[in-house]
Amino acid sequence: MNRDPLFLTVANGVATITINRPEKRNAMSLEMWLSMRRFVEAAAADREVLTLILRGVDETAFASGADIEEMLGIAGSEEAAWRVMDAVRGAEQSLADCPKPVIAMISGFCIGGGMELALGCDLRFAARNARFAIPPAKLGLVYSLSSTQRLIRLVGLGQARDLLYSARPFDATEALNLGLIERVFDDADLERETLEYAKVLSRRSQYSIRAAKRLSAAAVAGGSDEDASIRKIRGGAFHGDDLAEGLKAFSQKRPPEFTWR
Repeated sequence: MNRDPLFLTVANGVATITINRPEKRNAMSLEMWLSMRRFVEAAAADREVLTLILRGVDETAFASGADIEEMLGIAGSEEAAWRVMDAVRGAEQSLADCPKPVIAMISGFCIGGGMELALGCDLRFAARNARFAIPPAKLGLVYSLSSTQRLIRLVGLGQARDLLYSARPFDATEALNLGLIERVFDDADLERETLEYAKVLSRRSQYSIRAAKRLSAAAVAGGSDEDASIRKIRGGAFHGDDLAEGLKAFSQKRPPEFTWR
């Protein structure tokens, strides 16, 4: 068994980053935040990787946030605090910036910094045993602007303020109703269902998927169809092999075999 607190594996076109600190409910240390960014970038650079999954090592926790003992050690130093805060933001942003689909597979506790990681992912699938909270108001901390923006985009301003002000815990059913997560599965089915979804994505046009990720981000940011970068992405589909294959497969009533990477 891998004993590293954070590790990357690749199998069948799926990269998995596993948070592996079960004795601390997968609390994240500074080194883990920094490693997260490196692992995401490695998965993004791997031509064989089509989808990235972020998960905890077992069913007890996805991630319970920053390591409180480490935070106690830096509480009086703004310089040290910024190193941690920048590392947290960098880890979250690397997930959002990954050109490939990123799925948070959430089981057990998803708290604080764990929520920030989940917010950076494209999709969040949860087990029924998942438990969520955004606790900075219990600790005297402040979420980053990027995390707050992502939270608001998912649940709306009023609900985001409720979760931030109260720091109250909530379960997977409420998270689904709020729009914070996209799917809920029975605990025993979460891993299988998440991998099955990744297989579905592997059969789709990777050009279309990655374009959809970029365009959806641009849409949220207020982009326009007239933007040169958007026109280039959309027009590029007509010069690629995937469209020709997709149209041919449709006319022949067979599954397409897309090749773009």
